[in-house]
Amino acid sequence: MARQPKVGISLSPRSASLKSTQQRYTLVYVLADFSAACIAYTWLYDYRKSVVEPARFGLESLEWDAFYPIGMVITALLWLSTMALIGLYQGLLRKSRLTEVRRLTQALAVFVIAYFLLFILDDYVKNYRAYWGLLQRFGGGLLMTSVAFRLALGGHIRWRISQKHLHFATLIIGEKSLIETYEAKVRKHADASGEVLAGWISTSNHKENAPCIGLPLLGTTKEINHWVSKLNIEDVVIALPQEEHYKLTTLLLDLEQLGLRIFMFPDTYGILSGMVRLDEHGVPLMEWHNEPMDSWQRNSKRIADLALSAAALLLLTPLFLIVALLVAGSKGPILFKQDRLGRQGKVFQIIKFRTMIAAAEAQGPQLSSTNDARITRIGSFLRKYRIDELPQFWNVLVGDMSLVGPRPEREFYASQIIERAPQYRHIYKVRPGITSWGMVRYGYASSVDEMIRRMEYDLLYIENMSWHNDLKVLIYTAWTVLKGRGK
Repeated sequence: MARQPKVGISLSPRSASLKSTQQRYTLVYVLADFSAACIAYTWLYDYRKSVVEPARFGLESLEWDAFYPIGMVITALLWLSTMALIGLYQGLLRKSRLTEVRRLTQALAVFVIAYFLLFILDDYVKNYRAYWGLLQRFGGGLLMTSVAFRLALGGHIRWRISQKHLHFATLIIGEKSLIETYEAKVRKHADASGEVLAGWISTSNHKENAPCIGLPLLGTTKEINHWVSKLNIEDVVIALPQEEHYKLTTLLLDLEQLGLRIFMFPDTYGILSGMVRLDEHGVPLMEWHNEPMDSWQRNSKRIADLALSAAALLLLTPLFLIVALLVAGSKGPILFKQDRLGRQGKVFQIIKFRTMIAAAEAQGPQLSSTNDARITRIGSFLRKYRIDELPQFWNVLVGDMSLVGPRPEREFYASQIIERAPQYRHIYKVRPGITSWGMVRYGYASSVDEMIRRMEYDLLYIENMSWHNDLKVLIYTAWTVLKGRGK
């Protein structure tokens, strides 16, 4: 039976001790993968020296040369980079071992093929079967050692969870009678996954007094933020009857902002409609995925952002100098900086070339409009071709923004939008962008109503994020710039 903690006890990886545990396991996994790559490379190198090269030169087994340690380290670093790119060092305390092996095998297949084409294919062999021998030793060796290390480490983590050395504070949120119906499933999931049930939150507007499945009532959904912070909550389990599904959108928006792992116990309609999958412990459970892209897409998108923004800043330096001289012709600073809301609602300073007079907002926040008298002559040209946005490549380089993503807004306007359209908070899942689907399909907004309409395109983008769609947005943006459709 899952243990029930007293209110106020720190239980989850958000606490310092378990965060350090996660860091230690990450280091151990990195060392294990480094060792696996070194072992696989050693088998590959030995086969080269004992079989491939003697067959070529007609000699006995050749001596190993000074390149062996260099090649081994390079191979290991490439393997670690591949593992990091696809996210195999994330969430190490919560991984399914079977899922881990599947993803590892897929990554290894791509890695070995790429390694073969880059480093092995140019080897001279007397018989092409030698290539198969090289692949067997390298790919097979890397697979066996990596899987063995990861299964062993995963097994050790599962043992620690079963012994209650690792646990994750969990809130149950929902309607009392439905939670009681799901009690056996809730406790089975909690015991198997290391969750410690801290209490339950009622979705009723009025505060109840009775405990539920032996858990203390902590309050209503209005008090979630308080209890998540007080108890260091890591997971939440939602149990809402079908007639209360209208509450789900707002509830999920609130929980997403807290960075929690979210599970939902579905009703009969959800099961019949095929929306439910079995979790790794055999409990019918639906996990809400907060990230719109998987790890390798998200990491590769960030790598592309870094490479392209660095190249743009370097190549566009002459243009920046020319624009700076032109902007300096009017009174005021060359660069315009303003606080905007980024990923997870974090405030950052967006950078642009100044296109308005220095005291453009002396009377308070004001959106630009067609034929806006505050826009300078050179500013009008910069806006038309969106040259004023180019300094934001620096925002991309430092990690505040991405090349493609929802346009960031000021808190003054964001609060008005959220009040009227709470789903707007979904855009905080991702980094804001220099350009966006909303910008290319709708354009600039001169009122909160127009901001909300443009937001619909950005939400559609977030739900369909991919390399393909990013490329599409960039192509549309280039066409918009060339036609001078900026404002």
